[in-house]
Amino acid sequence: MVWQSFKQLALGLLLITFSAGVLLLSDWNRRISPNEGLSKETLLSTHTARLNLLYYIDAPAFEEARDGMLAGLKEAGLVKDKDFTIVVRNSQGDMATANSMIDLAVTEETDLIMTLSTPMLQAAIHRAGNIPIVFSLVANPILAGAGRSNEHHRPNVTGVYTTSDFDGMMTVLPQFLPHARRVGTLFAPAEINSVFYKDALTEAARKVGIEVIGVGIGSTADVADGVLALISKDLDAICQISDNLTSASFVSILRAAKKARLPLFGFQSSQARDGAIAVIARDFEDAGREAAFLAARILRGESPRSIPFQPIKKSRLIINLDAARAVNLNVPLTLMEKADSIIGHHSWKSSNNAFPKALN
Repeated sequence: MVWQSFKQLALGLLLITFSAGVLLLSDWNRRISPNEGLSKETLLSTHTARLNLLYYIDAPAFEEARDGMLAGLKEAGLVKDKDFTIVVRNSQGDMATANSMIDLAVTEETDLIMTLSTPMLQAAIHRAGNIPIVFSLVANPILAGAGRSNEHHRPNVTGVYTTSDFDGMMTVLPQFLPHARRVGTLFAPAEINSVFYKDALTEAARKVGIEVIGVGIGSTADVADGVLALISKDLDAICQISDNLTSASFVSILRAAKKARLPLFGFQSSQARDGAIAVIARDFEDAGREAAFLAARILRGESPRSIPFQPIKKSRLIINLDAARAVNLNVPLTLMEKADSIIGHHSWKSSNNAFPKALN
């Protein structure tokens, strides 16, 4: 009788152990993405990895970041068509197209998605499932919904973010305009990155006694009227933040500012070449390159979960002498000496009657 009870008890324990193992295995398969934790041998030797590089709109900053990503994959030691294939797609600023691009990447069984811009990252977060995502050209990944901090984030997402240097701008602009009290910027209320940038510029300007006037726009068709609204507000300058909408329309903003002889400052290196007086620019190409290095680590088996978000902190000061002269602004010698790059006429003198040492 005792032996019979013992056999029944042992059989019950065996069944419980077996059931627990099945449940654990089932839960494990749901939790782990197809590529998570794979070694270099099991990922890069089993097949050629499929990559999607997806960006939101045509603008110089996106081209710089895209080129940096493509160069970075090569510099990381990955060989195209051997270690990976890559598809590059652009949604042309259309969110529905961006969503469709993510859906297509999922259908194609893409191994890793690389995104440029906040809207594209958000689309990938919501639609890509467990596919690893590496982002760049994002203002604030926390606001975009990618995580709670640089270290605590979604297990399949990592990347490099490029928050603009607003405090740096507020050390430069007052040197050109010592008596400036009001500057304006266009922003896109529908873009969380744009609102974040407008608020960050406002706070940085407040510290030096400058008020920021923001005018919201909803599309490229609103840019012309938006600039006219800014010009009518008795501004000392336009300090244009970088977002998807205004980056694509920057030339139109610049044209209106020139017509009103209103100084214009910006946050992208291409904007200085276009005619902004000075920019404090992050290196978007370097940001793309750093993101590609993260992608290479994932392709070699490292989990995105263990890779913190990384900020690009280095800024470059670029001055356009001809643009300053066009609005009769002096260029302080101290800024000329600090500038990483100077664009413009070689005979143009600074406010200290000294020529710069190097010109581009």
